[in-house]
Amino acid sequence: MKVFYNVQYIDYINRISLVSIGLVREDGDSYYAVNKSLSARHLLADPSLRAAVWTHLPTSGDRTLDSGHPDVKLRHRIAVEVAAFLADVPDLELWSWHAAYAHVSLCRLWGTEADLPDPVPDWTGDLRQEAHRLDIDPDDLPLQLTRRHHALDAARYYLTLGRCLDAAAVADLTEAPGGDRIAAVAR
Repeated sequence: MKVFYNVQYIDYINRISLVSIGLVREDGDSYYAVNKSLSARHLLADPSLRAAVWTHLPTSGDRTLDSGHPDVKLRHRIAVEVAAFLADVPDLELWSWHAAYAHVSLCRLWGTEADLPDPVPDWTGDLRQEAHRLDIDPDDLPLQLTRRHHALDAARYYLTLGRCLDAAAVADLTEAPGGDRIAAVAR
């Protein structure tokens, strides 16, 4: 079963710091968490993160994360809960958009890639690369109509993209390439 996920993070020169993570299984089950230990100061210092990510986090003021919110958890607890969420997924496949950073961010929950717990795979499928492989222009894919930088909303959107790309992969490849094929399978 495929699990689609999105990770919002602060990208430092020598490390990646988790902000939030959202995962959605093909059966619709989902998980969302915000890192209680995130550096609000660093996040707010970055204008793009402040505008795109901070606005979707549970806050109790202009510059304070709501540490009492049920989605706000310590990174260690998030790691335990993500491992539990993935533990009973049969034939687990992870998928994301621009998956390289997402996978590294996911690995950092436990340390390094070598520290991944069973059954977390050591790779993540990339929806962007799959679209390229299928000769589908990303501009022809369905638009995300929900909060773009909210990790769970983005993961749900990736599920939609995954379904479209799966359908396009099995569709009659003699049809028009690109958007016409996606439009046909997205209906």
